[in-house]
Amino acid sequence: MAVLLNVGNIIDMKWMEEIRPDAVMYIWQGGMTGGTGTAAVLTGKVSPSGKLPDTIARDVADYPSAADFGDPDRDLYREDIYVGYRYFETFAKEKVLYPFGYGLSYTQFEVKTTAAEQTAEALTLRVTVKNIGKYSGKEVVQAYFSAPQGALGKPARQLCAFEKTRTLAPNEQQEICMTIPRAQLASYDDSGASGNINCYVLETGEYRFFVGTDVRSAVQAASFTIDKTEVISRHEQAAAPVTPFERIKPIPHGEGFAIGREEVPLSRVDEQARREENMPAELTYTGDRGIKLSDVATGRNSMAEFIAQLSDYDLSCIIRGEGMGSPRVTAGTASAFGGVTDALTGYGIPAGCCSDGPSGMRLDCGTKAFSLPNGTLIASSFNKELAQRLFALTGLEMAANKVDCLLGPGMNIHRHPLNGRNFEYFSEDPLLTGKMAAAELKGMAQAGVTGTIKHFCANNQETSRHFLDSAVSERALREIYLKGFEIAVKEGGATSVMTTYGRVNGLWTAGSFDLNHTILRGEWGFEGFTMTDWWANINRRGGEADKNDFAAMAAARGDVYMVCADGGSGSDNTLAALENGSLKRAELQRNAADICGF
Repeated sequence: MAVLLNVGNIIDMKWMEEIRPDAVMYIWQGGMTGGTGTAAVLTGKVSPSGKLPDTIARDVADYPSAADFGDPDRDLYREDIYVGYRYFETFAKEKVLYPFGYGLSYTQFEVKTTAAEQTAEALTLRVTVKNIGKYSGKEVVQAYFSAPQGALGKPARQLCAFEKTRTLAPNEQQEICMTIPRAQLASYDDSGASGNINCYVLETGEYRFFVGTDVRSAVQAASFTIDKTEVISRHEQAAAPVTPFERIKPIPHGEGFAIGREEVPLSRVDEQARREENMPAELTYTGDRGIKLSDVATGRNSMAEFIAQLSDYDLSCIIRGEGMGSPRVTAGTASAFGGVTDALTGYGIPAGCCSDGPSGMRLDCGTKAFSLPNGTLIASSFNKELAQRLFALTGLEMAANKVDCLLGPGMNIHRHPLNGRNFEYFSEDPLLTGKMAAAELKGMAQAGVTGTIKHFCANNQETSRHFLDSAVSERALREIYLKGFEIAVKEGGATSVMTTYGRVNGLWTAGSFDLNHTILRGEWGFEGFTMTDWWANINRRGGEADKNDFAAMAAARGDVYMVCADGGSGSDNTLAALENGSLKRAELQRNAADICGF
């Protein structure tokens, strides 16, 4: 008996030990060709080669976030960086039914590390994969590292590289080369325990590397020792907690670790002061000088000269997204942005078009669009090249329908298996998440379109999602919940970001200067534009939720509010805030430049 699980996310599998079927296959949600793909595997035309992007524990209560998940007001991330396999491999191996990265094939493979080459910047592992079975198939090589516990505490294993082979015939082999940047091994010190507060550091001790086909079976392949703690990069404290709580920290116990606790470092930042320190210079209003946006593109005029033409009213309009179903763009899509008034289009600003995603376009007008596999399935492939090829085709479909931004990929972490939106996200692991998202963005870019990476950040619970406050340490944000977004920006070339409905450490993300400016732009070098989720709340620190507080969004480097019925009018407070001085014209000009730059 073979059991097929047509689901969007991992499910409770305790029944496996009782029923004991001959085989179980997660077919996930495969989109329009999911059925034919499943049939190809069942009939032996293709050997299965997927791997689990999540740990399947024996019970839903075994996940470390279970005690806090589901609270309608505030979700305390007390497990900190110990999410998924990082928790189970460190503290609770016995609670795992199927480990992260696990998956069967119709054939067998021999995986051997043949060389480990170290430089000052990276470690390169050379791995030979040989098909020693009777059937053709693919294998996923996975590399993990174990860092010294040091003063900060570390997970037992962390994914640091993965590659998928081509289809190998029986007795055929392939050499896989995986390069692991040294900086990728660093931990973020948000407490100063290492002596380097708000820094990524490599603490002194032995760094061990494991290679295999899942997190549990990977065997040691290399190691090196650092004699003195190294600072990889220095940062400002940003988006840190304001609510006191304790987080997990490992305590040595026998040959393993017991769960200890420590206080989470709280925010020391005056966000208003930081906003004022980063205030741009105001451009003197010139009125219409006949400069079009195309003149900026060709280099005839600067962006500053172009933006200086826009009136206060123009600036208040350009931060409005118009939708859903704006007549300015393709019918049945989620929004128009940029040229949302006749005056703005008169300056040559086109109306950009967003279509809902991420599993293909949503065109609510009768037009047919291809239904893609869901995020969990794509991550299960561990195949970056295939994801890029798929989304290159999606990009062509978008271009044919005059869609500029697919609202995806979704990039939040599978922190708990009951999150209602896990199906459109990738994995419990931030590296796998970031790499797959980057591949999708590269594919769409081949057709001159892009995706909007979402939801920025820590959107890991759908219950009360419009109001929930996610209380999470700065270390967990940077190492887990922001890391995939960082990879998508730096490696995938992301130029469009969507914030969340909820709060992170007391601030609705649409109004978080630290997320939208300090980290996204200041640290990662992002040069695109940000948008809110549809009809999201906004606030300033200590303020109440307000969907009309566009001034707080604009001041926080949130560029576009999604969505308004009419780009030319609304009940927002933008012009009033300009009048009373709580919003500066220079800030709106910066928003406009972000949008027009895109």
